Amino acid sequence: MVQESLISEHAYISSYMRNYFRQINPTRRLQGKVHSIFSNGFNLKVGKRLWFVGKGEAYLSAIGFTIDTENFDLIAQGLSVGTLIKISPHCSSAGKQFDLVLTVYVRPQPMILILTSIQNVDVSIPRIPLEDWYASDILQKLEQAQVRQNSGFAAPPLDQIDARLSEGSAEFSADTVQSLIGAGIGLTPSGDDFLQGMILLEQITQSKPIIADFTRQALQIRSTTDVSLAYYQTLFDGYIHPTWRHLCSAIQNRDSSKITAAIQHIQAYGATSGNDSLLGVLTFLRQAKRRQLWENES
Repeated sequence: MVQESLISEHAYISSYMRNYFRQINPTRRLQGKVHSIFSNGFNLKVGKRLWFVGKGEAYLSAIGFTIDTENFDLIAQGLSVGTLIKISPHCSSAGKQFDLVLTVYVRPQPMILILTSIQNVDVSIPRIPLEDWYASDILQKLEQAQVRQNSGFAAPPLDQIDARLSEGSAEFSADTVQSLIGAGIGLTPSGDDFLQGMILLEQITQSKPIIADFTRQALQIRSTTDVSLAYYQTLFDGYIHPTWRHLCSAIQNRDSSKITAAIQHIQAYGATSGNDSLLGVLTFLRQAKRRQLWENES
C-alpha cells in the first residue's frame, strides 16, 4: 500500500528544466534512478539527462528543481544510489501553474511527493561587456579570494598548465583544451570546471566562442563524468547556476560587497569546483586584457 501523498508548496524549478518539460508530451511519465547523493540534494539520471534535485531554494541548480527541506529530509532517509523515481509533470491549460508528482520507490513502501505551483527561476546567461567586468575590479577580487591557491590547479599536473597560461607564455589551443577534459578527480573534475568558467565568460561577454568550439570538438574524443557532461550541455544551451546570475547582477550594478559575497558563495561549491570555475573566469579575463593591450600597441 502506498502511503498518503506528501505536498510541497515551496518548490522551485530552473527555467532550463521548465523549458524541457514544456517540450515533452504532457502525458509522458518519466523514469529515473538516483545517480549520486549529497547533504544538499541528489543527482537523478533520467535517460541520457542528469538532473539535480536540491534541498530547498538555496540549492536550486540550472539542471534541476528543489523540494522543501522538510519533505526532502523525509525522502532522503530511504534514498540510495539506484533508487527508482518516476516523475509526472502537470501543467494547467493556461500554462500558469506547473506541478510535478514524484513517486519514490523506497522501502518499506513507495512515497509520493507532489510539488505544487512550482516557482520558475530564470537561469539564462546574461550579457555583460568585458569593460563592465574590468570596471568592477573583479580581477583584484578574484586574486584576493585566492581562487588559484584553493583550486585543483594548485597541485601537479594542472599547476603547469595554469602557470603557462597565467604567465602569458601560451594561448588556448585545441590540444590544451583536450588535455583539460576530465582532468582531475571528483564528480566534476577540475579541468572541466575550469573550462566551463571560460566558456561562461565567452558567452556572457559575447566573445568569439573559441574555447566552446574547442571543447565541443574535444568532447567527441575525450570522456569525462556524467555530471560534467550535463553542465557542459547546460552552458552550450545558454543556462547557468543562479549564483552566477547573482554575480553578474552585482557586476552590472558595481556593487562591491555583493560581488565579494557571490564569489564566496561560488567558492563553496564542492571541494574545489567553485574555485576551479572562478580560475577559468580569471584566466579568461587576464588573456582578454593582454590581447587588448597587444592590439593597442600594434
